[in-house]
Amino acid sequence: MKRVLITGVSRGIGKYLTFEFLKKGYFVSGVGKTKPDFEKDSFEFFENNFENFKEIDFNTNFDIVVLNSGITIYKKMKDVSESELYKVFKVNLFGNLLTLQSALKKGKVKLVSFISSIATLEQNKFENWGLYSSSKIAMEKILKIFAKEVGFKLLIFNIGRVDTDIWKSVSGKEKSLPKLSPETVAENIVKNIEEGLKDKSLSYKHIVIE
Repeated sequence: MKRVLITGVSRGIGKYLTFEFLKKGYFVSGVGKTKPDFEKDSFEFFENNFENFKEIDFNTNFDIVVLNSGITIYKKMKDVSESELYKVFKVNLFGNLLTLQSALKKGKVKLVSFISSIATLEQNKFENWGLYSSSKIAMEKILKIFAKEVGFKLLIFNIGRVDTDIWKSVSGKEKSLPKLSPETVAENIVKNIEEGLKDKSLSYKHIVIE
């Protein structure tokens, strides 16, 4: 049985990634701040608040790691406080990175996927998303170097607007813009991950879903 580790499994994309991998016969290890509202066979949960990360002692190695945890604080950069800056980077960057390091202590990971955003793309400079997008950009760069150093395949998904809790803090016209369903996005992500696992020539690929 193939094993996958997913961060941010309690809600949103992470929750539906869990369901999709389980449906395909994987054993899923999930990490999150709060216990999910579901229990499944072939699923285990590790509670970890990335704002105060504690090293995770996994009991197995993983074929796939999906770094999905992410939060935003919807503000213009001139109004972002020091504590808000640390909060977003602790979750979006440090927590995901430290979880990956913990996973690698148990053995080789074949493929790592990072759930990023279209906000990181060069042509996009969305107001009020500077803190969120900068944390994602930093993680993308770290993972590209990490993949070269360690040798895992890397897929970076730049996702458009998805109907998840991250939009609760958004205000104005942007809040009512059309959004993708997390179920559809998760299905697309898993499809690309499975194709990436089979592709012997793949080392890195960046995929936009919007």
